[in-house]
Amino acid sequence: MKLIFLFFAAVLMLSCGSKTEKSVSNTDSLTVDSMADAGIDKHSEAYIRQRIDTIYKGVGKSTNLISRDSAYCSQRYYALMCEAVQFCNEAGEILYDFDHWVCGQDWSDDWNYKVAKVYEITDSTALVDMKIHNFSDTETTIALRFERDDWYIDDFSPSKDGNDDKKYLRDTIRRGLKLREKAKTLVGYWGWVGDNCPELLLRLEMTDKGLEVTECNIYRLYGFDKATASFNGTDLSVYELDYDEEAQKLNYVFHFDAHLDKNGDLTGDCLIRHPIASRNYEGPMTLRKDYFMYRDGASKKLSDYAE
Repeated sequence: MKLIFLFFAAVLMLSCGSKTEKSVSNTDSLTVDSMADAGIDKHSEAYIRQRIDTIYKGVGKSTNLISRDSAYCSQRYYALMCEAVQFCNEAGEILYDFDHWVCGQDWSDDWNYKVAKVYEITDSTALVDMKIHNFSDTETTIALRFERDDWYIDDFSPSKDGNDDKKYLRDTIRRGLKLREKAKTLVGYWGWVGDNCPELLLRLEMTDKGLEVTECNIYRLYGFDKATASFNGTDLSVYELDYDEEAQKLNYVFHFDAHLDKNGDLTGDCLIRHPIASRNYEGPMTLRKDYFMYRDGASKKLSDYAE
């Protein structure tokens, strides 16, 4: 049900436009603010039910998964999720392939929710069993944390064996840290070798947010100064796209998917569309670290051209 990636870059958008169903009993008719003003115990079952109702009504009004997590999740859950999203972006993957708020990828027109049970209430934690209807009924549990003077969701589908959302986020972060170490081998200049393809010079650097493209130029012709890189431990993808939405026109695109071959070269397929290109290109390309071969036949290491 889950995949490791990022989401990209980092915003996960899901379709919306549905109505919610009131989940509290007829006797729980006060709003959260009026309950607090009246001195209602925020650790009571009645208050927690109303708080969940407020949260899920907010969910029904938002199509942005990350903004929902920011507004309604605990600080530690949200921090874990943001870090996991960053690592997924670096690997070119997605973090979730479903929306944990609505228990599905899409929303049914009759999506609704109901609080079934509130229990194990302590000063700082509580559990809530819920029924989510989204095309079909799903029974799920959420864990709450009391912070910032209110209740926030601290985990989805918590379990006593620890195999829950937060474990998944931590595992994603640990895997991302390992991939960063592996990606360090790609840091440096990579120059074009081969025949009948553009003379590409690529430079990769490591930052606190993973691999960064600091140079991506076709020698003597044009450059791509906003290219991004993702690396999943095996494959490197360098990508830049400029699309004019108003004119519905593709201005230019650069896309290089490659892997390290047995010689230590980056080998793969490259797509280039650029308005000032002498010719567009789509085909194989090989880059060699710290090396560049000009089409005029000169073949030297980059260090030979250092100022």
